[in-house]
Amino acid sequence: VLKIFDIVFAMTNGQWETQVLANYMYDKLFRANDWGVGSASAMIIMLLVTPILVWNVYNARKEMR
Repeated sequence: VLKIFDIVFAMTNGQWETQVLANYMYDKLFRANDWGVGSASAMIIMLLVTPILVWNVYNARKEMR
């Protein structure tokens, strides 16, 4: 989720309505100074990424055995 942020931001500088969740979080936190919505979107990103992270760690440990 966050890996795509720098690609989209560097190529478009946030223009042309390019929106991924990380760009939305950045816009709300730093451009619009809407700390509540920005923080909530950061928490949503964390909740979306955490199960994938746990699954990857579980599979990596299983392969090492």
